[in-house]
Amino acid sequence: MNRENAPSTLAADYARAVDDRQFSAMETLMWPEFTQQGPGFSAESRTVFIANLAVLRSFDSTFHLLGQVAGEWQGDQYRGETYCVASHFFQRDGRSLCMDMGIRYQDVIEVRGGEARYLSRDLNVVWQDEREITAPILG
Repeated sequence: MNRENAPSTLAADYARAVDDRQFSAMETLMWPEFTQQGPGFSAESRTVFIANLAVLRSFDSTFHLLGQVAGEWQGDQYRGETYCVASHFFQRDGRSLCMDMGIRYQDVIEVRGGEARYLSRDLNVVWQDEREITAPILG
């Protein structure tokens, strides 16, 4: 992976793994000592983080839309920020609902042996909204 593209590539792979429920893929995106802090939760290791992802199974699906990715490399460590709108789809009382979150991830990426992975990825939830939506057409 090209070092300059690593922040965008890792963010896209992270979003895809979450949306596809391929949680074990996080092992290739994060170092074992990965940490994450967010509103009401934390993970002190990659193993704890992957286990915490089980909470997403309470939603029918998720859809992460990535925005700007900006930061700087200092040696083999990158510190930056990734914007994201994370949509969480679910049913309640026979209605289809969506809970959106505007997230600013605070990313730390480290290169080891030529491989870039997340060292930490903290969540700053800027806004949250829940609304009724039209159910998707399945076919």
